[in-house]
Amino acid sequence: MLIASMAFGVMNISVKMTPEFSAPEMVFFRSLVQILIGYLTLLKLGVSPFGKNKLLLIQRGFFGSMGLLCYFYTLHQMPLGNAIIIHYLAPVLTTILAIWMAGERVIKIQWLFFAFTFLGVIVVNGSGFKVPFLPMIAGFGGAFFSALAYNTIKKLKGVEDPNVVVLYFPLVSVPIALSYFIFKPNDWIWPSHGMQWFWIVLTGVSTQIGQFFMTRAYQEDLASRVSAVSYVGILWGAGAGLLVFDEHYNLLQYIGMAMVIAGVVLNINAQKVKDFFAPGEE
Repeated sequence: MLIASMAFGVMNISVKMTPEFSAPEMVFFRSLVQILIGYLTLLKLGVSPFGKNKLLLIQRGFFGSMGLLCYFYTLHQMPLGNAIIIHYLAPVLTTILAIWMAGERVIKIQWLFFAFTFLGVIVVNGSGFKVPFLPMIAGFGGAFFSALAYNTIKKLKGVEDPNVVVLYFPLVSVPIALSYFIFKPNDWIWPSHGMQWFWIVLTGVSTQIGQFFMTRAYQEDLASRVSAVSYVGILWGAGAGLLVFDEHYNLLQYIGMAMVIAGVVLNINAQKVKDFFAPGEE
């Protein structure tokens, strides 16, 4: 999940560097790159790209596509920090939905650690929620759809090869993204120079890497633990804002980053913390 969050950090930068393209167009181009990489990977591994449980695979692709469209929209409409902070509601929602979708059991103390981690995310960006209404709603929608997608990935554990799960995401994304241009064809812009193509390709490559390692993470461990580690992505976002987009942070925001790291470590070791303070209790 740490590798995935770094890859998604690169994706955030790539999308942010191409504000002239609409979110559906970025999703479309990103998906084409992912389909090419994913198909060649499966071809080399000798694995069928069609999968066994097509309904769940399409469901994963749909949830992921809707989440990505919302998230790319917020990246274009908000400062990087604002978009990321709202998107990082997804791990909390993933844990909540996992109780219903995957029957996972969450230790009570984890809710405290999630609250502490999320408070750190808020502190990092200070007044991060002072954003226009529509982008904020899109941000919440993106977090919710992402949480549904992560739990669907969990349900595919032991059923599908991770590369097949990853491939279905862009396969479903392409027709969804293209349908937008049926109603707004004038929003389509062809890349006109090399740097635009560079950022588009980098978006696809970094997303493919991130999706593969994220899929492996959610199939190998509890959603609550994996989603907690994903909070480290806020640190990559803060670093990108500082180094690439000249966003500056104050002391309170650095304290917030430390809170995020502490919350992640505590969440991963929640059972050990519980046993230390209340051994033998359920």
